Amino acid sequence: MKAIFSNATVMWNEQEIIQRENLIRAIPHLLLTVWQAANPAVRMMRVETPILTPAPQLQSHIKVGFDLLGPVGKDGARGYLRPETTAGTFAALNALYPQPENRVKQCPLCIWQVGLSFRDEARGETMRASKLRLVQFYQMEFQLFLRQGSKADYLGAATEALTKAYGGEILEITYAADLPHYSRRTLDWHIENLEVAGCSLRTDWPDGDVVEIAIGLDRLVALQMQGKSA
Repeated sequence: MKAIFSNATVMWNEQEIIQRENLIRAIPHLLLTVWQAANPAVRMMRVETPILTPAPQLQSHIKVGFDLLGPVGKDGARGYLRPETTAGTFAALNALYPQPENRVKQCPLCIWQVGLSFRDEARGETMRASKLRLVQFYQMEFQLFLRQGSKADYLGAATEALTKAYGGEILEITYAADLPHYSRRTLDWHIENLEVAGCSLRTDWPDGDVVEIAIGLDRLVALQMQGKSA
């Protein structure tokens, strides 16, 4: 990846794009395999939702002062560039299954998507391409929707499988003040001192539990391409 336009945006070369596409194919298969080993009823579905997100869908982010990019559109009325794909995934679940009881009946169901997200990080001076703190970045997110009180350790199974396949280590966030505002437990996947994924038990789905695996593809690809010819 090479910086282009600013020190917080990058250009991808062909080999990096191919590697990113390989990961997009491989990681969902890996997660589905380990989750179905824990519960054969787990299903997985890919969706795509809009990058431009209405402000009402991001109220929890706005409330905690999250690093949103926007508002955008005429007089800021359209919304924000999404900081993550989660809001779209939750909206997709509601659109696919409008009745709450029908949503719960689908569990355990993983809805996932991959695409660009945007953040205007508070510490903008650290947004150097070498550290991959970017305004615009590729993210792959999985939300596994579960019935309330599910006992299987889907979070542990996912993080163990990812580190076994791609290396690195899992660090648990131990202080409540450091947890994301939506999480009751978060495990961060680190490779060479870079966080490449945040893996959480979310608390913001009113109909049940959610296991989230949010992978920063920019960082994972960059780490995998180290030592390879450009």
